Amino acid sequence: MAIKDARCINCGSLIQVDNKEDKSFCMFCNCVFETSEGMRALENPEDFEFPNEEQAEYDGPLAQQYRARTIAPAPAQAPLPQQRNKEKPFEAKVKELPVLKIPSRMKLIVIGVIVLVIGILAAISLPTIAARNGRHETISARFLQELANENIDEESISVHNLKSDYIVLILDEKPTEEEAAGIFNKYCAIRADVMNLDQASFEKTHTAVTMRIATTEGGIEITEPENESAITGEALRILP
Repeated sequence: MAIKDARCINCGSLIQVDNKEDKSFCMFCNCVFETSEGMRALENPEDFEFPNEEQAEYDGPLAQQYRARTIAPAPAQAPLPQQRNKEKPFEAKVKELPVLKIPSRMKLIVIGVIVLVIGILAAISLPTIAARNGRHETISARFLQELANENIDEESISVHNLKSDYIVLILDEKPTEEEAAGIFNKYCAIRADVMNLDQASFEKTHTAVTMRIATTEGGIEITEPENESAITGEALRILP
């Protein structure tokens, strides 16, 4: 059996025929015709008129062969893959915090406590700050008198920290290391006298103090010397 395309010579419909059979059958109009003529009608349709005449119902062997050829068991469908359940995206559950209702009386008590604490801190710190500022002014004034020959004013001396243990001094000319040590000792003596420190204790009068001397030519810094020799030794640093 060799299935070929052909054309019905009656209605002109495109059909398929077995070219080994002498006769063929048109399922559209029930026309029975020569197989060779149907194949020729496909190749040269201009040679045919295709009258489309009504044909008697045909249920002969050609029709049965056609139905056997066209009706075939449907191919078995492959089983569909099982669909996985779509996982829901993770959603964090946010637990709503309960609204705390604070009584008005409690609010007033809390506010009163805060104001009281602030007042206590102010009462403690303000006198301390005032005492520190007064001590800075006294030390600066006496130190300015000691350095009268250096041609400096109040703006050239700046004392810092609660214990007045850090001082910045601005001079016109850069002193030698020995001169810087002498200036450092003068400041430590004035500070110890104003703060009523033990003059015999080098640790109390000198070790806590840092002095920075700045000039246009560079500077010198003496930082917390442990003994007298350290003032011109390991505690002294030349600044650029």
